[in-house]
Amino acid sequence: MDGLKNVAKQIWWGLVVLALVAFFFRVRTILTPFLFAVVIAYIVYPLVVIFENRGMSRVGAILLVYTAFGVIMGITLWTVLPRLTKELDDVLRQLPEHARHWEKLGQNTLGIFRKIKLPGTIQDALNLVMERVEIAIESLAGKITEVVMGAFANVISLLISPVLAFYFLRDHQAMRARSLQYVPAQYRGEVQHIIHEINLALNGFFRGQILVSIFVGLFVYAGLLLLRIPYALFIGFLAGIFDIIPYFGPVLGFLPAAVFALLKSPLTVIWVLLLFVAANQIENGIISPKIIGDRVGLHPLVVIFAVFVGGDLMGLVGMLLAVPVAATLRVILDHLLLRRPRETP
Repeated sequence: MDGLKNVAKQIWWGLVVLALVAFFFRVRTILTPFLFAVVIAYIVYPLVVIFENRGMSRVGAILLVYTAFGVIMGITLWTVLPRLTKELDDVLRQLPEHARHWEKLGQNTLGIFRKIKLPGTIQDALNLVMERVEIAIESLAGKITEVVMGAFANVISLLISPVLAFYFLRDHQAMRARSLQYVPAQYRGEVQHIIHEINLALNGFFRGQILVSIFVGLFVYAGLLLLRIPYALFIGFLAGIFDIIPYFGPVLGFLPAAVFALLKSPLTVIWVLLLFVAANQIENGIISPKIIGDRVGLHPLVVIFAVFVGGDLMGLVGMLLAVPVAATLRVILDHLLLRRPRETP
């Protein structure tokens, strides 16, 4: 009898998970501001608790934290935004000219290789590779523009997200209690346990990842300034944003830096590569283990697969949020498939 109950329980939970996945997949295009709001709530929640413990109301604590962050963001934007906007405008305005420069560079390189006397098979293969490279260079301007505009297309979501985060922070206990009322009584304890495990997996991940991304962005920006690479602030900003994406983030951040390093010389690209390698080694070897650790408990192959799936479903936003979503699913699946049945009294 107990075995049948456990099977029925697992089937019920499986149906619930499938229903939730199907629902969120259906409405994925409007989830972006809510997902950003959850991230913001995770980041500021510890500060809200600190002020609450000192006697402030929850609303007052949230507003105080928002005010503090608003002042910091305002000062940062006042000092950084004009230059960042100017660099972005220069990038978009000069892309056609830069594209012609990169195309010319590719054609010159192709001409050099074609002059080298090689066996016919190798020469044909080399010509094919270089032609592909030339095509890639010709379409590079469009790709860069597409990525940049795709990133800035979520600005409206970022503006709405703090408002949504305010309600998450203010009402999360009432929302959780209300949601639990729709769960059968015999399963409420397990749902609370799952929520607790998800919080443990994600609690420090968001805050730690933000700190790591800020370090990478500033490190890359300072290095590019020393190398006198154009648009150093814009590239450093992109490097910090992309660094949130595991494994692929450093590559995505390196590509625009390498492209603009070509405006100086091919040798500069090597220095830029060394800069990104140094940032990645410091991040993976020193900063990430201390700040983030292995909080999400995911194998690298699972992380890579999750990033691909997130990118396919929701583009850049999906890639940014792939790891926390995968960690949440990992907690739920662990509970459903790997937990030991509780002994009945």
